[in-house]
Amino acid sequence: MKLRTIFPSLFAVLLLSLTPIAVNSAPLATLSGHTSRGEVVDLAALHGKVVMLLFWSTDCAVCLDKLPELRSNLAGWRGKDFVVIAVNQDLVAHDLAEYEKVLDRLVAPDPQMKIVWRRDPHYRDSFGELPLREPHTVVINREGEIIKSVHGRFPPELWDDVAEVLLN
Repeated sequence: MKLRTIFPSLFAVLLLSLTPIAVNSAPLATLSGHTSRGEVVDLAALHGKVVMLLFWSTDCAVCLDKLPELRSNLAGWRGKDFVVIAVNQDLVAHDLAEYEKVLDRLVAPDPQMKIVWRRDPHYRDSFGELPLREPHTVVINREGEIIKSVHGRFPPELWDDVAEVLLN
């Protein structure tokens, strides 16, 4: 008789022990692709670094306005474990190629900033559909967790968030 009352309790304990428990609820980001120069860009390989993703397009005025600011702020983090991946969402590769031609004439390449084309057949990410004509910025901590996601013009405070994660 006691076995009948103990058995359901043991079954419940066993069932709970088999149920996975989420230790960390922050979503993990995935992204892989290539720059126009053939360099592989993979978030998994950047584990241990703070990463800022900027989804943008060449026909987005706000995006084009923010890219010089992004490069300028990136210069302040030279040599730190910080990388910017600018994920271009143009519908055709030619638009990005033309932008990069102009960029190459005006700005020295920055090893901490990678530009990838989201529509490349080898590109993969976990972000789903995003607006084409509006920037979307994501900050990822050293463990690969998304800690901030901003649609539209990113606020100056976003750099404070980067600094907090990078310096702690």
